[in-house]
Amino acid sequence: MKESDLKRITESNRAAWNEVMPLHQRAASVKLDRLFSQPGHVHLDATEVDLLERIELTGKNVAHLCCNNGSELLSLKNLGAAECVGFDICDLAIQEARQRAAANRIDCQFVRTDVYEIDPIYEQRFDLVYISAGCLGWLPDLQQFFARAAVLLKLGGRVFIHEIHPFSEMLPFDEEQPTEKLGITSPYFKKEPYLEQGGLDYIGHAEYASTTTQYQFVHTLSDILMGLINNNLQIEQFHEYEQDISAGHRRIEEAKAGIPLSYILIGRKA
Repeated sequence: MKESDLKRITESNRAAWNEVMPLHQRAASVKLDRLFSQPGHVHLDATEVDLLERIELTGKNVAHLCCNNGSELLSLKNLGAAECVGFDICDLAIQEARQRAAANRIDCQFVRTDVYEIDPIYEQRFDLVYISAGCLGWLPDLQQFFARAAVLLKLGGRVFIHEIHPFSEMLPFDEEQPTEKLGITSPYFKKEPYLEQGGLDYIGHAEYASTTTQYQFVHTLSDILMGLINNNLQIEQFHEYEQDISAGHRRIEEAKAGIPLSYILIGRKA
């Protein structure tokens, strides 16, 4: 993708996230502040923590790409990680993350940046690049993204992805499913992004007026796997789960329909 197109899209998404963050904060900030005031609080699910411990997170330097409000990175620090740096394009999310880290004396650094433009001072500095739910769908170019992830890693370092399963992108969201009957409503293969305005408050579910265009991309499993492979990130583990981490497919999870809604992928820099 041309650099000018990439920048236009990421800056538009930046504006969209800055617009919705006050609503997210109104719905969740007080709860997160209370939780992280408890020493050692971990805001991750047990399956994820188990896999992180198996690859020996303790003492490792961690970069979290698209870190949002920092709750996952603060959790990784509380699990024993060493240097922890989070990167996100949203100004207000980074501000919130810095404030929570400082208030609770959790030693994490948060950097406001487009993940395609991370400063070269961070190259080959990390043992683990962590990517969490809702990151990849905002990225126009996965090849360039995974190239950036790879250059942040030391040789032998790992990338850890806990993401929404691409298959679930074909299914209706909870509010779009009027009956118990489940059907496919969107294509799996879609080259062009979805262009939307508003509707990003999946935490408080508040409605708000917006004129900011969001660009959301549907990346297939092959897009993700080849993005890693083409950047010398060798796949070590891949696990699929029926657990919804999108906050939009809880009805499907509760129906126990046997549909993959999330996955964890671990790769190593060769």
